[in-house]
Amino acid sequence: MFDDLDDDDIAALTARACDPDPGIRRVAMLALAEVDAPGAAELLITGLGDPDVAVRETAARALDEHQGLAASQALVEALKDPANSVRQIAADILADRRDTGVGPALIEGVTHADPFVRAASLRGLRELVLPQARSAILAALRDPVMTVRQEAVGALGYLKDDTTLPALLPLAKDPEPAVRHAVMSSLVFMRSGDPGVATLIAGLQDVHWQVREEAAFAIGKARLSEGEAALSAAMADPVWQVRVKAASALGKVGGSAAVPALGGALEHEISNLRKEAAAALGEIGDQAGLPWLQRAANDPDPDVRKLIQWAMERCKAA
Repeated sequence: MFDDLDDDDIAALTARACDPDPGIRRVAMLALAEVDAPGAAELLITGLGDPDVAVRETAARALDEHQGLAASQALVEALKDPANSVRQIAADILADRRDTGVGPALIEGVTHADPFVRAASLRGLRELVLPQARSAILAALRDPVMTVRQEAVGALGYLKDDTTLPALLPLAKDPEPAVRHAVMSSLVFMRSGDPGVATLIAGLQDVHWQVREEAAFAIGKARLSEGEAALSAAMADPVWQVRVKAASALGKVGGSAAVPALGGALEHEISNLRKEAAAALGEIGDQAGLPWLQRAANDPDPDVRKLIQWAMERCKAA
């Protein structure tokens, strides 16, 4: 940011920010993003109330460059802007801002009449991880609007609270696949033996492949050995993207029982799946994988061949 502006420079920017021409006001907002001087953030906050949508959009984006509670509070208010574009910009910035000072305002926003404000407030709360937001988030799990429930699931997952994570489990049967997907993602914090493990495993049977894919990823990320059999079965999923995530997960949790399913994938037409299968066999490092790897040693893809060679060395050393 420019921090060497004199009073005349600031006065000139202030004048342009109030010019009758919205194009000039917009240029002033752009310039203020780079100004690290007293009053710059205040001018941008004023710009959020400009009658011209383009000026408000630019002011909101520029505020991303200015820290401080006043800027964050202004962005929370911008969630209620009549223009969807301005609201979305503010929501995106708040999602990454991590300013705990606006926590109370975001918690209040979870009960706002506008579902966009409710969803955006929950999205902003996710990264803040505020225990005091727990009650509002739990209530939002029952919201009639899908996007609000989806964001509530994500916010609750980030709390990593053993006492509240079970509240996510019923939403694994939500009618909206986006909500079920969010549940699978949030359950990545599960540990072996937790009730949510069974929910993740059941997610591998979901009718929507993106939910199955996310369930496979979460099982691997959490290293849940209970999922080995279901992941092996998922290696026959009709969607290859699900098989890729299942193979990757088996590399983290699988044993000798997973070798045939992974070995069979070395013949699949999709090279990404062959790569993941070879890598998983190497990570498992069981000698039972050698015959499969040897048969695939001349794979047409050089990257797959390298992984197969690496995996064979691992299996031979077992």
